[in-house]
Amino acid sequence: MFYNILRQITATLFKVYFRKIYLIDLEKVPLQGPILIACNHPMAFTEACLLACFLDRPLHFLVRGDVFKSNWEWFFRWTNQIPIYRFRDGFSNMRRNSESFSKAHEALAQQKAVLIFAEGNTKLQKKLSPLQKGTARLAFGAYDELNVANIKIVPVGVNYTAGKVFRSDVAIKIGTPLHLEDYLELYKTDHHEAFRKLTDDLYNNMLPLIIHIEDSSMEPLADRIFHLYESLRDYKSWPILDYADDRFKEEKKIARQINSISQDRTQALKKIVSNAEIEESVSVRWSKVFLLFVGLPIFIGGFILNAAPFYLAKSIAFKKVSKDEFLTPVRLGLIMVLYIVWMVIWFLILIPIFGWYSLIALCLLPLTAYVVILWKEGFDTITKEKRIKSEYLAQINEILYR
Repeated sequence: MFYNILRQITATLFKVYFRKIYLIDLEKVPLQGPILIACNHPMAFTEACLLACFLDRPLHFLVRGDVFKSNWEWFFRWTNQIPIYRFRDGFSNMRRNSESFSKAHEALAQQKAVLIFAEGNTKLQKKLSPLQKGTARLAFGAYDELNVANIKIVPVGVNYTAGKVFRSDVAIKIGTPLHLEDYLELYKTDHHEAFRKLTDDLYNNMLPLIIHIEDSSMEPLADRIFHLYESLRDYKSWPILDYADDRFKEEKKIARQINSISQDRTQALKKIVSNAEIEESVSVRWSKVFLLFVGLPIFIGGFILNAAPFYLAKSIAFKKVSKDEFLTPVRLGLIMVLYIVWMVIWFLILIPIFGWYSLIALCLLPLTAYVVILWKEGFDTITKEKRIKSEYLAQINEILYR
């Protein structure tokens, strides 16, 4: 029950934090039987929470053992988290991994879903790092220990447009599952080769699911080009959950071209992109202007009522978190905790005045916060809507696709 309640709360928070959440090919996740979900890991525990919220199966998680504290053991147990320790955590902790893997094997034997981050580390980048052998070890270990042969290994790619930015977008793309049974014949004769082949095949199946920029120094250029192309697209913020893959395909295509162009073309592309002029859009929807005018009092009131926890969470996160990979997850966690505290404070203020009718106002409080966000975005589309000039787009296309 605790898992399901926390899942609903976190899903709601994600729908506020992200402008769009693209869920692509979710039907490829088997709804029955043991599955091992292998995911990339750009942003700490954000991917685990996203997949727990938007996949249709409860998940068990393999997570870093150094975050496990004895006084929080109940929380980790109720949220299906299993600790995995690294060499840096000390030899004594490494010896505890056999127990952790046994728990994961038991979950698979019970026909459950287990999530593992196949890269073995977290780094905020648009790139799939080489995979560790942990995924293969876990799958073959379940076969060895409990004779679980029908495991499906589901590759998943999580892609952030701008991971550190509030109201940016995220795309989750599911790949075609690998079947452990296809590797068992090889495993019986050569363990090492079976580990290598499964890991290589998994990498090749994950790569198409990720906006992959091979040279990390090219990532700022890629982000700029993505932004320029986005200025031409009418990406609507509603509905929040979007199952279309057209945007992912376009960015994937651009990424492939960036990875393949020569150094001379790269320099020419950088020069054009850095000089590319953006022009103001001349189209204004007066119906939107009217709605913004009518909604202005709600925006002002909602901003006054809700600003404190959001700005406090942002301030603490940016001051205390030094690594980009942890900035957004810490900020999200702070928003959740601080907003609950904020609602309790408002309830204590209102209940002496309005009695239990205060609960109605309390339910409306998060709604006003969301209206503030939508109003601000609507205002920005009128005052800041800009598009790349066609001549620069033509030059970029010429270099990318000639």
